Amino acid sequence: MKINNLPPFQPNSGQYAPQKETGIDSGRGRMRGETVEEVQKAANRDLERRVQEEVDDFYETVESFMVRDLKFQLHRYSDRLFVQVIDVVQNEVVSEMPPEEFLDMVAKIQDMVGIILDELV
Repeated sequence: MKINNLPPFQPNSGQYAPQKETGIDSGRGRMRGETVEEVQKAANRDLERRVQEEVDDFYETVESFMVRDLKFQLHRYSDRLFVQVIDVVQNEVVSEMPPEEFLDMVAKIQDMVGIILDELV
């Protein structure tokens, strides 16, 4: 069947390959003299750039986890568990949860309570 005197579609024949268009289409961002292919290539370059930025951000995030290590320890005086986040590259403690100073304070308070109870009993 022919519509508007067009021959039937034949795949991979190049018969209906996109033609270069020029013109003004301000609503879609095309400017005078730009072809559809040029606009598509520019959009693809922009998309590739944005995807590459996102991939780089992802790798930075993953890398930050790879240079950190978790060390689980039992506090020597309070017998409570605490976690140290260690930077593997610089071999230093980045943070502690809960802080060891807090656990030292808890242990001292427990000792004081124990001394008071021992004196009262």
